[in-house]
Amino acid sequence: MKIIISHDVDHLYRRDHYRDLIFVKRAVRAGLEMVKQDISIKEFYYRIRGIFSYQQHHIEDVMKFDKMHHIPSTFFFGMKNGLGMNYSISDASPLVKAVKEKGFSVGVHGVAYNNKKLMIEEHASFEKIFSNSNFGIRMHYVRFDDSTFKYLSEAKYLFDTTEFDKKKGYCLKDPYRVNNMWEFPLCVMDGYLPKKLEEKKEATKVLLKEGEEKGLKYFTILFHDYLYSNAFMTMREWYKWLIDYLRAEGYEFISYENAIEELEKGI
Repeated sequence: MKIIISHDVDHLYRRDHYRDLIFVKRAVRAGLEMVKQDISIKEFYYRIRGIFSYQQHHIEDVMKFDKMHHIPSTFFFGMKNGLGMNYSISDASPLVKAVKEKGFSVGVHGVAYNNKKLMIEEHASFEKIFSNSNFGIRMHYVRFDDSTFKYLSEAKYLFDTTEFDKKKGYCLKDPYRVNNMWEFPLCVMDGYLPKKLEEKKEATKVLLKEGEEKGLKYFTILFHDYLYSNAFMTMREWYKWLIDYLRAEGYEFISYENAIEELEKGI
């Protein structure tokens, strides 16, 4: 079983959220988590302090960490706004290029999940930045319906990695074809793990073991870049532990693109 790591870029700068309530919601949620002792007073302090930071992404920090550990991760960037993802294409463009120049894969963090015309527009917008048509997508908030994967295939995405069971909080399935596109179900997402660090670790181990028992060829993991900060130190510590644990257990890391090459060669 090989590991695929990816990062959804939901936020870039504080100015993107002047007209929404995301920071209010973040403060309220942090207060509730502190009261329940899911986070420490120290983390609560940094959570509130982080609201006032101009830069809301931690792409560079995540790239440094992944590069140091030889992780061929993929970063997904939004081309449209919706559900709290409110940055502009002009702000995303230089970051997409910077990530690619550092040797990482890039893709679309999609908003339109049931409108074929808008899906094609997202693909076209990203293609202009990326100067390449071979890239994948993950839907923001992993939204999909019966039409989503068919439309994404028709929009000429190389792969999608959206399928996820929100009720279970995971999706342990191997990749499969949807016409000319590969669908990579999302096995583990950071936000669906338990709140406390040790519980996150144990839940992750259980899912990895279950994936092995099912005979999965690939195990996909999502970690949002904005969580790699003092404001979300519990999540950051989980991600650091995760990579160390996977390496210690002898797992091989692979990109979506290389996984597709293996799948199409029947390896």
